[in-house]
Amino acid sequence: MPTVITHAAVPLCLGLGLGTNVIPPRLLFAGIVLAMLPDADVLAFKFGVAYGNIFGHRGFTHSLLFALVVPILCVLAGRCWFRASLTRCWLFLTVSLLSHSLLDSITT
Repeated sequence: MPTVITHAAVPLCLGLGLGTNVIPPRLLFAGIVLAMLPDADVLAFKFGVAYGNIFGHRGFTHSLLFALVVPILCVLAGRCWFRASLTRCWLFLTVSLLSHSLLDSITT
């Protein structure tokens, strides 16, 4: 199973492979953060949320809805900060976030 750190490999490889002209460093950083974000749901255990709950581990933060909505919100909030087109930002962030669920699904 990938760790929270190894989930960063997909956006990191994409960003470095495509170069800074296509994926600026700020966008790369956001992609890495989004790729690791779904595993933040383990913090819910500290608040008594059960594993099987919709907000437990591998619940809502691992859903397709989360993977499509969060990149849109990020692009709307940081479109000037990323220094790339809206389409490129959304596509890279969505692929980065979806890669988390893909890596989880092929290893468990």
